[in-house]
Amino acid sequence: MKIQCEKCGSTIDVEEVKYKGRSLLLCRDCREGRRVTVRDLLNEIRWDKRHDPESYSVIFIHRTDEGNLKEIPYTSISEISGGFFTYSYMGDEAIIPLHRVIQIKNTKTGDKLIDRKSRYQTE
Repeated sequence: MKIQCEKCGSTIDVEEVKYKGRSLLLCRDCREGRRVTVRDLLNEIRWDKRHDPESYSVIFIHRTDEGNLKEIPYTSISEISGGFFTYSYMGDEAIIPLHRVIQIKNTKTGDKLIDRKSRYQTE
């Protein structure tokens, strides 16, 4: 299991740092005080040549699915605008608010760009 950033859940470039006498595991963005949003990450995957969009999936709260979580391949996202993204996947089309995104992960490496899953898990 990969080490996760205690602040954002990322598994990329996580290191232990001392903060106010306490040890924390933080990714580079959190160590440098950068606020990275879901919208930033979705756009980075789309436009940054270092990323292969076919390698990513997005998990979000979907109110009509059993269990309330739905995972779609990144490539099914047709538009990212304002506080929403639009997708079309397996006959399902919807506009999803970005605050419902729980996780963005690289399905080939297992790296997570953001992971808020622990906040939303139910028993």
